[in-house]
Amino acid sequence: MRLRLLIEYDGTDYAGWQRQPGDPTIQQTLEEVFERLLGIPISLIAAGRTDAGVHASGQVAHFDVETLRVPLDRLTIAANSFLPPAIRVLAAEPAAPDFHARYSATSRSYHYRIEHTLHPLRSRTSWTPMLPWDDTLAEEGVSLLFGRHDFRAFALYRPGELHYECVVTEAHWVADNDGVTFRITANRFLHKMVRGLVGSLFDLARGYYSPDDFRQLLERPVRCGAVRIAPAKGLTLVAVAYPDKQISSTD
Repeated sequence: MRLRLLIEYDGTDYAGWQRQPGDPTIQQTLEEVFERLLGIPISLIAAGRTDAGVHASGQVAHFDVETLRVPLDRLTIAANSFLPPAIRVLAAEPAAPDFHARYSATSRSYHYRIEHTLHPLRSRTSWTPMLPWDDTLAEEGVSLLFGRHDFRAFALYRPGELHYECVVTEAHWVADNDGVTFRITANRFLHKMVRGLVGSLFDLARGYYSPDDFRQLLERPVRCGAVRIAPAKGLTLVAVAYPDKQISSTD
């Protein structure tokens, strides 16, 4: 039986999703809980391997199990009773045998939050640069992101990366009284790509880049090294789409 999980977490105190020797990770924490509940080794595959300090409200993962020692309708309650407060399993459901949390996904959506002033209760999930910027320039930069581009200028190298092309289908800023949220959806994302985009858009809006400079990063990309990488704490994986449905915490 293949099970699909919807997971939410505050990644502040974790070294990312993927297991790492000597550091607490989201994957390790979840696997240990499910192994305790089900009595067998568990290997979780996630839709997105979020970095250290990055959060999720709509992470999707799957694992295989022959039999359940805990009824499926009680599995989330049982898991959450052992998980730390920073990690919650929002839903668990059967999935098709060929479902793959990562490779079956058709798109992923991220939000990056920037606050105008520091709010202690939101400081773990937002960036507060405390610097003025030009909203018009920020919007102009975002308008260039739609469609297929080589995003290597905004990403860090990860071994095994075969190409740097991504197709962006949504990208915009949403403003409110307290700050702005950058929302982006694409078929795939590179290592630290969203944070590289946010940092570069911030520098564009601060006047460190011209719109033409930003356009050149897309049209004649070079490996990242000069662009600003925004802090991890503002980034949240909010939804993953599959051929049959989009999965998010609001579904």
